[in-house]
Amino acid sequence: MPRLRRVPIDRSVIRVKAFAVIVEDGGRHHAVSRMATTEHPAFHRPLGGSVELGERSVDAVVREVREELGATLLEPELLGVLENVFVIDGATGHEVVFVYGGRLAEPDVVPLTGRPFMDLEEEGWVEWRPLDGAHALSLLPVGLQDLIDAWRK
Repeated sequence: MPRLRRVPIDRSVIRVKAFAVIVEDGGRHHAVSRMATTEHPAFHRPLGGSVELGERSVDAVVREVREELGATLLEPELLGVLENVFVIDGATGHEVVFVYGGRLAEPDVVPLTGRPFMDLEEEGWVEWRPLDGAHALSLLPVGLQDLIDAWRK
């Protein structure tokens, strides 16, 4: 199972990120990355990544989806902003996450069985998760399922 990237990350600063809740055409599932750390043997996290200096969060989420899946995120809608303080492999991390909802222009880019993807030269795994949160694995960051539930209403 893919682990979080081993590229050195400066955890002495708060990072700004943009994540995508990518809904499949049936409207019952969203695409997530399956990940693992020392503290969490397996969990789900949306696709996305860091906002670059001078880049708006909406542009970052579109760019990240294009880089990770080779697909276009259509009509990204801001669902909310989460502040995430966490411990990863023994180090404290802190991030502010802009969460966007949307669909892909290329809906078949993630098959029902999931598939690998590349992110900064490291392989990840993307799969489908029920939008209602009914899954054995945790969905991170904390508070994400609440944003999804409010968006679905």
